[in-house]
Amino acid sequence: MHGLKVGHYTNSKQGTGASVFLFDKPAIGAFHLAGSSPATFDLSVLDLAANVTHVDGLALLGGSASGLPAVAGAQQWLSEHDKGWLVPHGRVPLLPAAAIYDLGFQTSHVPTASNVYEACESAIQDNCESGSVGAGTGATVGKIVPHTKPMKGGVGFQEIVLSPEVSVLVYAVVNCVGDVCNTTGKIIAGARLANGDFVDSQQYLLSGQEEKRINNSNTTLIAVFTNAKFSKIELNRIAKMAVSGMSRAILPVFTRYDGDIAFCFSVGKSHANELKVGAAAAEAARQAIINAVAKE
Repeated sequence: MHGLKVGHYTNSKQGTGASVFLFDKPAIGAFHLAGSSPATFDLSVLDLAANVTHVDGLALLGGSASGLPAVAGAQQWLSEHDKGWLVPHGRVPLLPAAAIYDLGFQTSHVPTASNVYEACESAIQDNCESGSVGAGTGATVGKIVPHTKPMKGGVGFQEIVLSPEVSVLVYAVVNCVGDVCNTTGKIIAGARLANGDFVDSQQYLLSGQEEKRINNSNTTLIAVFTNAKFSKIELNRIAKMAVSGMSRAILPVFTRYDGDIAFCFSVGKSHANELKVGAAAAEAARQAIINAVAKE
């Protein structure tokens, strides 16, 4: 998508990473928080009442809250490229961030500022990398049922083209406590027995059995980008619609153990219908989540 560059830092050995989304020009953005255990940095700049109107990018990280200080690497990169909110004494880079809990997937290593800077340096337009890359390197899915093993999560993306001028692109970092289902409702990633069979976490809970004792070690993050022009309140509504794509793909979702968030940014000036873009964002979110685990 023109106006957007995406870069990943992947540490397969230590099981963590980072993904950055950088805007050629400052972009309007919003978010919707759906889960109960988020790890975030500077989300206030996306609040509807925030004084600032535009931001310079978004960072999604591994390492949970311990990984958030690594955002400094993106701030340094933005400063070096003369990007940021103009104030009397220079520019202040504005880059909200959120993290998944991947500690213990392989190690408790977290991304560093230099790692995130590296992701910024590698950022390109139309980055189609998916699977165990970037912020999804240490992601897993299916962690509710006792005596089962989770499966690998990751990063997925999906673009829906509404017209020659308007498209909607979604990136998803999938690290959910529930299972991931395809468009027919079939589980394609989640809690598995020793023989490899899926347990079906949703049905397990509905049968009245107790969930496994879980830390707040989950979270699915989606980032929606459109080249259509919208206001912050309109982007907030589109983000709310986008989370329905999570609920179509993940069961159960938005639990006390997840920090699920949908971000939404406008990186263009095309005209489009808000409802159509919101519907596309929801469907692209579902497909991006499916694509994140289909790579594994």
